[in-house]
Amino acid sequence: MAEIKVEKKKPIWPWIIAGLIVLAILYFLFFANGDDNEITDEDNQEQVVDTTYQENNSTARYEDNRSDTLTGGISGFLSYVGDKSKMGIDHEYTNNALIYLMNAVQVKANDLNVNIDTDMQQIRQQAEAITNDPMATNHADKIKNAGSDLADVIEKLQQENFPDLSQDVQEVKTAVEDIDPSVLTLEQKDKVNKFFDEAGDVLEKMS
Repeated sequence: MAEIKVEKKKPIWPWIIAGLIVLAILYFLFFANGDDNEITDEDNQEQVVDTTYQENNSTARYEDNRSDTLTGGISGFLSYVGDKSKMGIDHEYTNNALIYLMNAVQVKANDLNVNIDTDMQQIRQQAEAITNDPMATNHADKIKNAGSDLADVIEKLQQENFPDLSQDVQEVKTAVEDIDPSVLTLEQKDKVNKFFDEAGDVLEKMS
């Protein structure tokens, strides 16, 4: 009897693996690229957000840095007003000088346990008003009002703790009174700087 040869079936698992590999390649080519594009879009959006964050916080950083500098108290104020050439048309120098002075007075009041919160709130509003409209012609009036209130606060500290400095405080008050509210600030820089110098002098003596 003739022997019947039975031909063995070839295994199909290599074809299955090959098919899976092809599918994986197709998935990578079509879907992975799409995901990359989506990620790129998200990255672009994040970059925009980050840039906006930095731009919005440039002022915040400036404010924070300025606050850190202001913690120098009296020495910080004296250092800032030491360069009179900073006084410009935008009144940034005058505004910052007032803020430095307010901080110096606040620090000294804290050291002496004197509550001046109510006084400082009003003075702070007056100082901020100076930069709201850089081209306004009534800055001298605002400076004089803020300076007069600051002189009163300094006098309060002096009367309670430094009776020998009454004449020094009076010189601060006189310097404030010499500021003419009807004259442009830049036309009486010497008078404004005189006020800052007198205030710095008496605060330094309180140290």
